[in-house]
Amino acid sequence: MSLTFPRAMPLVGVGLQIFEPTQVGYETATAGGDTFGVVAGYPRWRAQWTLASTLTDVQSDQWRAFLASLKNGARSFFGYDVQRPFPRLYAKGFAGLVRAGGGAFDGSLTSWSQSIAADGQALVTLGGLPAGFLLSVGDYADLRWTTSGIQRRALVRSLEDAVADGSGIIAGVSVEPPIPAFVPGTAVAHLDNPSCVMRLDSSQTQVTEMDRRGRAGARIAALQDHHK
Repeated sequence: MSLTFPRAMPLVGVGLQIFEPTQVGYETATAGGDTFGVVAGYPRWRAQWTLASTLTDVQSDQWRAFLASLKNGARSFFGYDVQRPFPRLYAKGFAGLVRAGGGAFDGSLTSWSQSIAADGQALVTLGGLPAGFLLSVGDYADLRWTTSGIQRRALVRSLEDAVADGSGIIAGVSVEPPIPAFVPGTAVAHLDNPSCVMRLDSSQTQVTEMDRRGRAGARIAALQDHHK
């Protein structure tokens, strides 16, 4: 069976994690001492995962095979915050939840839109939720679409708590980073297993020594792969 890319990460084994958006920024000061900041380009998610010391030999083999398949960043994978595969208050998934308009809720949304406030803050509206659905600070949503047969993703994180109204809509929740302009309107928003497409930073990725039980750890660094 041939592997497909972007490839899914192994499900277990991470002990430590950094998963944050990053963006190139510049600062300048006026003669009067005021400081101004300017950002350039689209923000990207940067990640670092350190495998746990409790890794089993089987899990170690799975991670080593996963890293080998990526060919030092030549191939892509779906990276995500391993602490938040679902919204905080629905950590076990959405079983039993019903959309406000009827039908089981599986994490996919029926609509989304974004507006940018005067101060540059991205505000996202999500539809197709259960009435009263609670979104927490730090919850993620991704936008999924396919171009030329390749799966694409854009990932955002909530900066505030929000609740869906009786029609299953969360209106104007603040997120970072903003949804890039190149994401098509046909993309489908998801709250289940949200991720982005990433590639290894081979200069910061290293497999550690193998112990006598056949377990090798690793520090894995990656950066979001922006694609239009």
